[in-house]
Amino acid sequence: MTFLQPFLLYALPLIALPILIHLINQNRHRTIPWAATMFLLQAKRMARGMARLRYILIMLARMLAVAGLIFAVSRPMAGGWLGLTTSGAPELTVVILDRSVSMEEEDPKTNRSKRETAVEKLASVFKDLGRNTRIALFDSATGQRFDLTSPEALTELPETAPTSTSADIPSLMQEATQYILANEAGRTDVWICSDLRQSDWNPGGGRWESVREQLRDRDGVRIYLLAYQDQAPDNLAISVSGVHRRETVDGAELVMDLKLTRAAATNDPARIPVTFVIGGARSTIDLELSGTQLVRNGHTIPIDRESKRGWGRVELPRDANSSDNVFDFVYAEPAVQKTVIVSDDAEVAELLRLAAATPSDRSLVYDAQIVASSQAAVIEFDKTALILWHAPLPTDVLAKQLESFVGMGGCVMFFPPEVPSDAAFMGTRWGQWLEPQDVDHFAISRWRTDTDLLGNTLSGTPLPVGQLVTYRSCEVVNEQGTALAQLEKGPPLLLRAPTDQGAVWFCSTLPTTASSNFVSNGITFYVMIQRAVARGAAALGEARQYDCGALPAGIAETWKPLDEVSGRVLMSQRTINNGLYESEEASFALNRPLTEDAVEVVSDGTLEQVLNGLNYTRIDDKAGSAMALASEIWRTFLVLMILALMAEALLCVPEKQISVAATKVSVATSETRVATPEQKTYDWGKRAMLKESTRP
Repeated sequence: MTFLQPFLLYALPLIALPILIHLINQNRHRTIPWAATMFLLQAKRMARGMARLRYILIMLARMLAVAGLIFAVSRPMAGGWLGLTTSGAPELTVVILDRSVSMEEEDPKTNRSKRETAVEKLASVFKDLGRNTRIALFDSATGQRFDLTSPEALTELPETAPTSTSADIPSLMQEATQYILANEAGRTDVWICSDLRQSDWNPGGGRWESVREQLRDRDGVRIYLLAYQDQAPDNLAISVSGVHRRETVDGAELVMDLKLTRAAATNDPARIPVTFVIGGARSTIDLELSGTQLVRNGHTIPIDRESKRGWGRVELPRDANSSDNVFDFVYAEPAVQKTVIVSDDAEVAELLRLAAATPSDRSLVYDAQIVASSQAAVIEFDKTALILWHAPLPTDVLAKQLESFVGMGGCVMFFPPEVPSDAAFMGTRWGQWLEPQDVDHFAISRWRTDTDLLGNTLSGTPLPVGQLVTYRSCEVVNEQGTALAQLEKGPPLLLRAPTDQGAVWFCSTLPTTASSNFVSNGITFYVMIQRAVARGAAALGEARQYDCGALPAGIAETWKPLDEVSGRVLMSQRTINNGLYESEEASFALNRPLTEDAVEVVSDGTLEQVLNGLNYTRIDDKAGSAMALASEIWRTFLVLMILALMAEALLCVPEKQISVAATKVSVATSETRVATPEQKTYDWGKRAMLKESTRP
C-alpha cells in the first residue's frame, strides 16, 4: 500500500490521544473513602471484569477512529482486488497507450519493456472489472480506437505491439474526450500509459486547454496516469542524416552525418563499437564518447563505383533499449534541392531565394526559382522539395494541390502577406498585423531546441534564436499548431501546423529590415530555410527517408523488402516500424522520429498545469515491476472511522445503565435489609455522636 500524501502519516502518534486524555481525567480528582459508597463499590466489583473489557474496547474504538481519519486524509492506494472493490467498477474504461520508441526501454533483469509492463498490468486489473465494463483502446501509433472484447485481448492485439513511432498524447486525449462525451457514459476511468517524454506530451500546445475545458466539469471521469519516468543512464541511440552518394577519384563513397547520444553524461570516455552494414557487408569502427553525445559530420564509407543505388544500416550493441540502436538508410543519385518562392514582392522573394539557393553542402545541387502568385498552379510539385509562400493563402484547386504535395512528403513555409485574407489552409489563417506596445520590437520568449527547424545543431550547440527581434508580426490563428518559437507579448514567431506527413510552417514576420533582423542575424534564418529544404528533399529522388508513422498504412502494400529484417515485418505494420523497402520508382528507409532520442521529461510542476482541474491520480511504475496497480482506498478508512465511532457510542451506553442499576440495587438493599440488635446499637451510637458533634 502506498500513499499520495505520505507526509500526513507523521500524525500517527495522535492515535495515543485517547489514552492520554484517559490518564489526565483519572488523575484530576483525589479519591476519598466514604462509607456511604460501600454498597456501590460492592455492586461494581460484581461486574469489574466486564467493565474492564468494555473500557478497553472503548479505548480501542477511539484509537481506531483517529487512525482511520489520519489514513483517509493521507490518500492511501492499494492494488489487486482491494483497490478495485473499494473504488467500484466503471461503466467505461479508456486506455491511452504510448507505443513510442522510448517505451521499449527494458528492465535488465526481466527483459520486459515499459510498454509490456503497462499492458500486462492493465490486463490483470481489467479482469476484475466484470462483463458490464466496456474497454476502448487508443494507441499512439495508429491514433484509432479499438473496442476490446475481453481484457486478455489487450496483450494479444497488434495495436499494443512495439513500434518505431513517436506519440502525440494531447491528440489522443482529444480523441478519447470526444468518445467519452459522445457515449455519455456514467462512471469512466481513463488510463494513460506513458513515459512522460516532453516531445510526446507537448505541454505548451493549445490542445490541452480544450481537453481540460471538456473534462473539468464532467462528473464521474477519473484519470489514472501510469507513469514510467525512470530512464536507463547508459542507454545509447544512433542516427544518421544527409546520406548521399558522390563520385571520387578512386571510385565512389557514401557521405553522412553521424550522431551518437547517451541518456546521461559519463565522466570517463567510453569506446562504443559502431557497425555499418552496406548492402549486407559489415564493418565496425570504435568511437570514443565523452559527455552525452558525439557528432561526426561528413563521415565517409567507400563503395563500388557501379553501386548507384543501395541500402545500409548503422547498428549499436544491445543495451536497455534496442529500438534506438539501429538506423536504416538508402542512397542513390542525390535529388536536386529545389525550392520555389511564390511572391509578388521582389525584395522578399530575393531574400528568400538567397537563403534557399546558397548551398550548405557543396556535393549537392541547389536550385531556387521565383514565380508570381498567379502562376503558382504551374509548379512542378513532384520535383520540388520546399515551397516558400509569400502571398494570400491558397484556396480551391490550388489549396488541394498543396495539400497533396504535403501529403507526399513535401514542405511548405508560409509568410504573411501585407493584406491578410480570411482564407485558411490546413486549419490555419492569418490575423492582423501587430506592433509592439511600449517597446520598439518583439523579443523571443522561448523556442524549442529539441527538434524541428530551430533545434540545436548536431553538436548540441543552440542556434542564436534569442538574438532575433521582430518589429512587426502577423497573428497566426491555429489552436492545434505547435509553436516552435514564441514572441514575448506577441504571436508565435514560427508555428508548425499538424500534418500526417510532410511539414507546414507559418512564419509570422518577413525577412525585410522593416519587419525583423533576419538578414543581419542571418545564421538562424539561413539554417531554418536549409533545414526545411533538406526535409522536403528527403522525399524526392530515388532514395527517400521517412519517419515511422508519417505514411498511411496502405501505401506500403506493394513495397518489396530489401533485407530479411524488413521481410519479417507484417505488411500492416510496415509504416510504423523500421524497415528498408523498394518499389519501381524509388527505395525507402523508415526510421524512428529523431525526437524520440530526446530524454527530457515533463516536470511535476508542468504536469500539474497540464492536468489542472482534472480528477487524476498519478501512479509511478518501473519496467519489469511485478507490483500490482493500485487505486485510492481512502473511502475504506473513512468508513472504518465511522464504524469505530458508532461502536464507541454503543459501548458507552451500557456503562451509564449499569451505574444507574448499581445505585438502585444499593438503595434497595439498604431499604429491605432487617437490622440486627448489634446494628441498631451501632446506629443509635452513631446518631448520638453526630448529635453531640453538631451542638453549638
